[in-house]
This record gives sequence, structure tokens and C-alpha cells, in this order.
Amino acid sequence: MRVTPKWFTDHPQYLSNPFYLGGDSYAGMVIPLIATYISEGNEKMQQPLINLKGYLVGNPKTEPKYDINFRIPSAHGFGIISDQIYEAAMKSCKGNFVNPANQLCAGLLRKIENLISEIPDAHVLYKKCVVAAPKQFDDASRRKSLLEESTQINAPPGRPDLDCFTYGYYLSYFWMNNNLTRNALGIKERTIGEWVRCIKGLSYAFEMPSSIPYHLNLTTRGYRALVYSGDHDLEVPLLGTQAWIRSLNFSIVDDWRAWHLDGQAAGFTIEYTNNLTFATIKGGGHTAPEYQPEECFAMARRWLDNEPL
Repeated sequence: MRVTPKWFTDHPQYLSNPFYLGGDSYAGMVIPLIATYISEGNEKMQQPLINLKGYLVGNPKTEPKYDINFRIPSAHGFGIISDQIYEAAMKSCKGNFVNPANQLCAGLLRKIENLISEIPDAHVLYKKCVVAAPKQFDDASRRKSLLEESTQINAPPGRPDLDCFTYGYYLSYFWMNNNLTRNALGIKERTIGEWVRCIKGLSYAFEMPSSIPYHLNLTTRGYRALVYSGDHDLEVPLLGTQAWIRSLNFSIVDDWRAWHLDGQAAGFTIEYTNNLTFATIKGGGHTAPEYQPEECFAMARRWLDNEPL
């Protein structure tokens, strides 16, 4: 059953506009699925008909066979694990790092994960910092200096150092719990509790083992797709993303080349048949728009305008 998109029902003047879906990280599982539902609804003439043209996903989770297996060669390429450890892991694990087949493989994987834990896998060049997860905050003077009287706080997150990338996550807690912000967003008083950035333990079933069949289905039926990767991400490494794209066996239309912004290489890109484009974001992490917003905006704008990257 298709749920009628209320926004389009309320704003029918936008129905004829080209419609694209986009998202990063775990959205790599969700976006192709939603696009498929919209496409199937259109084919069944379910109203309103949405003018779906394509989708874009960044540093997308897709399937453990690719997302997890390619962490090890990527960690080797980044210089996090040595040649000897990498070669031993390849030999004992036989390329399967998801389900270790023997004790030697399992031991090597533990050693590799310990080495990876020394750096932030979201961006291997950044400082390893507190990731603003909720916890008790008992520095009243610091709290007072950051908050206005209109802010309601119960359990602010741990505070990263000022030069940490995650400091922005920390500030988002105070901004989102400020009554001025909540009023601007139209949140009625007492309808929504305290906002926290990281919520664990949600009742969420991970029932979809792979989004690759949805990518294949959509692209071969004429929908455009842009897949991009921050090239310093070890959480969903670009090597894994390249590998599942190659598994689709699409022919190359425009071979691997640099794409530019302000006269400098902003990343590299390749275009396949069935309107599938893959691009890297130089200096990007997980997720790329957080680290390189200007480059990602330029990439998305060009792609949406049907221009070469």
C-alpha cells in the first residue's frame, strides 16, 4: 500500500517539477527502497503521480560484503595497518572479513580493529574526539556561558575540545533545545521532549540485507543515479562503493577523470551506462557534505542540471 504524500497533496503546483531523493550513510539502504516504492506507485497510476527522475546517495551503506570487507584494504591504503598484517589477514581470512572462518583470522581482525580505533573512522585525518553522545554535564559555569534563559536542558552531551570536528555536534544540542529554535520550527510546547543527537536502542529492524538489487532495478529502468564518496572515510570506504558499482557490470561511458572546482581537482569521477555516475570528494569524510560542503554543492548542482561534473 502506498501512503499518499501529504506535502504534494497540499502543494499540487509542484507535482510537475523533477523530483530527486537524496541521503547519506544509512540512507544508502533507504533511498533506493523509497525510490522504488515511488516508481512502482507511478506505474500503478496511484495519485499523486510524482515526477521521479532519480536519486543521489553519499558514502552509502549498501551491503556488508562491500561495506565491511573493504575496510581492511582501505585501512592498509591509509597506512593504518602494515603490509605484514594486511597480507596475513588476506591469507588467513581469504578475503572474507565479515564472518572469520578461523581463529587466526578472528585474532587478526581484532588486532586490525584495535589499530583502527586509534583514529576516527569517519575521517582518518581528523582528531579522535568525544562524539557528542548524551551524558551528564556537571560544569554549571560552562553551561551558563553557552545557554540562554530560554533553553531547557536535562542532560547535555560531553564537551569535545574546541578544535574538534564534533564540537559542532555538541553545540547542536543547545541550539535544538533552545525555545527560540523550537518555536521557529513550530514545535508545540510539551509535545516533544528533550532533543538529543544520538539516540540508541530504537525499535528498528534491519531487515534489508542489500540495497544493490534496488540500485540495479532503478538504473536499468531509466532513473538517474549519483553515488559519491568522501575519500577519507573508513566507515563506508570508497573502495567498497566502487566494488559494488562494478558488480552491476555496466559499461563505462566517461572513464575515470578529475572533476574541478575553482581550477583545482575536487575529486574524481566515472560515468556508466544507465545514467549512473560515481564521484569522489577530495578531503571528504563520512559524510562528505559535512566536511566539504562547497565541493558537494557544486557536484550536486551540476549533476541535477545535467551538466558534466
